[in-house]
Amino acid sequence: DITGRVKANMKQVTDNYYEIEYYVEDSSGNKSTCIRKVMVNAGTVFLTFDDGPSEEITPEILDILKEKNVKATFFLVGYGENKEEIVKRIYDEGHSIGLHGFSHDYSVIYQSVDALMNNFMTLQEMVKTTTGGYESNLIRFPGGTSNTVSRNYCVGIMSQATVKAGEYGYVYFDWNVDSNDAGGAKTADEIYQNVISGIQPGRNNVVLMHDSSGHTATKDALEKIIDYCILNGYQIKSITEDTVPVTH
Repeated sequence: DITGRVKANMKQVTDNYYEIEYYVEDSSGNKSTCIRKVMVNAGTVFLTFDDGPSEEITPEILDILKEKNVKATFFLVGYGENKEEIVKRIYDEGHSIGLHGFSHDYSVIYQSVDALMNNFMTLQEMVKTTTGGYESNLIRFPGGTSNTVSRNYCVGIMSQATVKAGEYGYVYFDWNVDSNDAGGAKTADEIYQNVISGIQPGRNNVVLMHDSSGHTATKDALEKIIDYCILNGYQIKSITEDTVPVTH
């Protein structure tokens, strides 16, 4: 038994990645070494995409996710027959489908709580038909629960809506990392920097991005964002109904 003779040397490669080299030699001079690679889980990252699907961007994002073996969450808006195959692909490849609402027109959906719930239910039925029976209960309110534009159409609607959503069986998610790809971030590098500076260890990081038409920079930043998360010890997962919600 030469277990007691084993020596180990640990080297820290990055903040969350270590290599431990084990070395042993018996009385006859036989030697053996082995390297253990240790990744410390820094937290979890949920990559989410709003306002899709789009014929230009969504398929390319799906290609990247498939290549990297990563699952994401797509909060969809209403779509036509020309995009049904994209929605089927999202579902078939194991990503989570959430409801952003059939319409994204604030003046329409925020007229009343009933209008808002109907907006989700209409899309829910559409997704169910497209996927052959999948019923999504994940929702994201257009603009998030902290939006201020809704008060222009119905004062106090968000306080009512968050309660009503639970009564309808919905689980709503906001975000705590904003890529700002729908705001001032116009380049892939700006989007990448916004995401990695917003991700924090020891928590669920829900990243807001968009896959609607025109968001080429988001698609171009995605692979680099995924590589950063993996290198720094973050698990990348899709949102499910069991995920602890991140809300505003």
